[in-house]
Amino acid sequence: MSLLWQNVVIVLRCIPSISAMILAVLCTASAKPKPEDSNRGNFGGPSYSSLDQINRKNVHQLKLAWTYHTHDNYKNIPLECRSTFAEGRLYMATQMGRVVALDPFSGKEIWSCSATKQDPGKSIHQKASRGVAFWSDGKTGGLRRVLYGTPNGRVFSMDARSGQLDPAFNVVDLHAELGSRWNQEPIGISAAPTIYKDLLYVGIASGESTGAAPGHVMAFSVRTGKRIWTFHVIPQGKEFGIDTWRGDSWKDGYAAGAWNGYTIDTTRGILFAATGSAAPDFDGSGRIGNNLFANCVIAIDAKTGKRLWHFQTVHHDLWDHDNASAPTLCRVKRNGKYIDAVAQVTKTGFCFVLDRVTGKPLFPVREVSAQPSSDPKEVASLTQPEPTLPPALSETLFTENSVTNVSAKSRDFVLDRIRNLSFGKKYLPPTGNGTVAVPGYFGGSPWSGASFDPRTDTLFVNTNNMPAIVANPANYSLLTDQDGYPGIKPPWGCLTAISLDTGAFKWRKALGEYAELTSRGVPQTGTMNLGGTLSTGGDLVFVGATCDQKFRAFDASTGKVLWQTGLPASAFAAAETYMWKGRQYIVIAACGGGFGKAFGMDHGAVGDSVLCYAIPK
Repeated sequence: MSLLWQNVVIVLRCIPSISAMILAVLCTASAKPKPEDSNRGNFGGPSYSSLDQINRKNVHQLKLAWTYHTHDNYKNIPLECRSTFAEGRLYMATQMGRVVALDPFSGKEIWSCSATKQDPGKSIHQKASRGVAFWSDGKTGGLRRVLYGTPNGRVFSMDARSGQLDPAFNVVDLHAELGSRWNQEPIGISAAPTIYKDLLYVGIASGESTGAAPGHVMAFSVRTGKRIWTFHVIPQGKEFGIDTWRGDSWKDGYAAGAWNGYTIDTTRGILFAATGSAAPDFDGSGRIGNNLFANCVIAIDAKTGKRLWHFQTVHHDLWDHDNASAPTLCRVKRNGKYIDAVAQVTKTGFCFVLDRVTGKPLFPVREVSAQPSSDPKEVASLTQPEPTLPPALSETLFTENSVTNVSAKSRDFVLDRIRNLSFGKKYLPPTGNGTVAVPGYFGGSPWSGASFDPRTDTLFVNTNNMPAIVANPANYSLLTDQDGYPGIKPPWGCLTAISLDTGAFKWRKALGEYAELTSRGVPQTGTMNLGGTLSTGGDLVFVGATCDQKFRAFDASTGKVLWQTGLPASAFAAAETYMWKGRQYIVIAACGGGFGKAFGMDHGAVGDSVLCYAIPK
């Protein structure tokens, strides 16, 4: 089942040193440094902060500075929100969709807006919210707004000072914007909004079955909520891409939304969207063709909505291999010169690195042979794109030799389970009995995406190695052993550092640990993980994400764990850092819930904690 998207929000960064400021100017987003940055470093989404007060030499001294309890949990809903720091306050959304402002020193709640609170029965899928956005008109004493998109498809604007709803902003209702045809379909927003000048963009998360609403890209006025333009991710009429849908199948082909949010090159005014798969999952018989603009990276003129270029990462997706994370703007050094680029990590286990202006791959991409479908109504694509570099981040082929080896009992259990399934070749379409897909729909890179360090041109990404059993009609099932562990050889979760200049891995480490397996003498396996990385000027990579209820800091150069701490629940969210009154803080939501059981196991506690760490004075 698709995991609803990625975080692109605004955060304040303190004024760095002159050298760090120069690096920031050269940073991937090609944008001028601003007092407010998104919670992914800037709207280019590199998840990088130049702050270096906490660094590889002193990170071992980190201690808990404060804890905030949302007191807002409901039926195992995860808290995946990455906080947003701006003008001396932290902003975030709770599990149930309240928006709160917190004191950055103490974590004390300053205000709470309950007008945005959700009815869980009317929300999409797992109902998680992953962030809010901060907007300022740039004037002293002028407008300051917090924008939030809800899991039931509405967008609210609040006064950042008081938490009161903005009376000038008409609440956006995506059901109304898309039309009455989809009134009864799930339409929501999981990612934080993206803002460019006075325009607001929200990624649409729809259902995954027949009749799902289309995930069109829309721009709204950040001041009034009025829609300004729409880009159709499912082409209409005679629009470009209509020929990739046989006959009139585009009329019934929906979804393909960039539910993971957007990133933006603010210098060029380019909005980048990474879209999901066309609906329904696992059955493309009613949507024959390559199905543009599903499973694409799309560059769009942020002012007008005009398509500039696109690159499709999966043709005619039959495996729910939607692009689960927003693109990351970065750069690549070639022949002594830098090329502005965009990196897309995927659920297929690959990382595509594209020229930001033209969309041309910066490492060769091959169209490799794929398998035809045994279903006479289905026409699977006979090729799929694979980059020659970087190497695959997850296993892409499942054979008997791939079956788990954590114990003889586990291996025998999985071998018996796959006896009547299709496997052994890449890109096998779903069958009636089931096909083993690697990576599965929880595999590869999750919604959290990647972080990029502009000083070293290094991309950091956490990934999953989890096979799924896909069948037609749609069947969401993970291939696990009798204990719920992945049915493939470890590692099951990894953290990888990639040199974007060469395409090679700098290092790769297992991410997370199942203590019960370690006690049996099984080497560290890594765990399934959700929630992203944060890289910093202190030569550190922070990541929670794992199912073992740990928060870790890795040495960015070597991958060595320099610090870790236990959490009250797993942190299925990305960390953020900020400077307040001369002190650097690291904050992360650690509430567990949601996806632990979806992984086939109960991974422990469910809570409501947001934790903040700093080095004691």
